[in-house]
Amino acid sequence: MNSVEKLLKLDAGKIVMPTKVVTLKLGKLDGLKLDFECKAVDPEKYSEIQENSLEIKKGDIKKINMHNTKVLTLIEGCPGVFKSKEVQEHFGCPTPKELVNKLLLSGEIDELYNNIVELSGYEKDEESDIKN
Repeated sequence: MNSVEKLLKLDAGKIVMPTKVVTLKLGKLDGLKLDFECKAVDPEKYSEIQENSLEIKKGDIKKINMHNTKVLTLIEGCPGVFKSKEVQEHFGCPTPKELVNKLLLSGEIDELYNNIVELSGYEKDEESDIKN
């Protein structure tokens, strides 16, 4: 059976974005364990995040703002927490970006980012055996 035949046999209404719950022990909150429901980021939104993190001068890429890339990915990948107006108000953060920076340490941002990126179809690099 070819790819077209396989796709036509699927129920088109059952297409869902992959999700996963990631539990983090937050250093800024005295080790409080929080569950973050993470989801894959829509491909178009993911590209937009990447484009918005580039600084281009005279047609050349001058800088890639990785922190911005990671924070915007977290906001899209964990909207239940970071887009919550109630949580933002509670912590005195007018934007989701400020909330991420207020709640999470760098390693925690990386952990959530890596999980969301993996859910979005980018698999972790597997270490390959190098023989001399």
